[in-house]
Amino acid sequence: MTIALSLKRRGFTLAELMVAMGITVLLLTMLITVTGVALDGWRISRNKVRAARQAKAALDQISRDFESMVVRGGNGFEWFYAESEGDAPGPQDTKSPNAARLVFFTAATDRYDGKVGSAADLGGDVSAVGYRLFYKDPITDKDGTPYDVFALYRILVDPELKNNPDIPGEGTFADLLAKEDLEKAFRPYENHIDKSRNFVCENIFEMSIVFLIEYTEVQENNTLERKLARVPILSTSQAQAAVKEFRLTGKGIKADGSDKEDYARGRIVAVDVTVSVLTDNAITTLRKAQFTQTKLEEYLAKNSYRYSKTVLLPQP
Repeated sequence: MTIALSLKRRGFTLAELMVAMGITVLLLTMLITVTGVALDGWRISRNKVRAARQAKAALDQISRDFESMVVRGGNGFEWFYAESEGDAPGPQDTKSPNAARLVFFTAATDRYDGKVGSAADLGGDVSAVGYRLFYKDPITDKDGTPYDVFALYRILVDPELKNNPDIPGEGTFADLLAKEDLEKAFRPYENHIDKSRNFVCENIFEMSIVFLIEYTEVQENNTLERKLARVPILSTSQAQAAVKEFRLTGKGIKADGSDKEDYARGRIVAVDVTVSVLTDNAITTLRKAQFTQTKLEEYLAKNSYRYSKTVLLPQP
């Protein structure tokens, strides 16, 4: 009993409690830091994967059309039209730096809704396609909404159209082939391009086109030298040899309305297609924030991804 009474119950001292609390705070700080790093890594990986999927959808579709592009020489008809739009899509202070607009002929395999050879196939294998970037809500088909995004659209005009309420006209063969001004002939169809059925993918902030043209040049000793020209389609002369408008006819190439360039009688052997894809968070920020040009470039560099693809074109 004496021994039991002499024993005293002893608790933690203040110093021991402070040490324990310090260790706990240190462990929690390390845990939060590691979790934050892991979440940032997951967010970056998710953005890259999503951007890669969107870029793949855009580049794969454009590539398929370019790979089956149709051009016939020896005539004055227009077969291809490209320009960088002067009135680029986007909010007032954050418009797309380069929005390529394309119109050309192709042997598209998805003509007649992919029902080639069926009763829905009205015949013909040459279709016309058009590509444009818009800043709008692809779900409601309206612009000026809180949900506007940069979106890529593609319209396909079948070889023949009959009683199609979605696209008025008679089709590629009747309305578009054998025209000296393809862009003008295509306008009635292009007025319907920004419909949800023509939506390809979203968050495509920029689309750039560079043509690779092979041509021959006469040298001083009267020999012929084969050369390769790179011709970018840009809204401003940001790069050497850049043009705003590019037309391919059965007789040659017109760049900004002129057929006097060295490559005017050359042939397009390939095209480089580049798209810039924004993250979802970047789209939300661009709707609300105002940037100076320098700040905008810095922000886009951190929140966008660029993807390119070179497509070899069929030769007539």
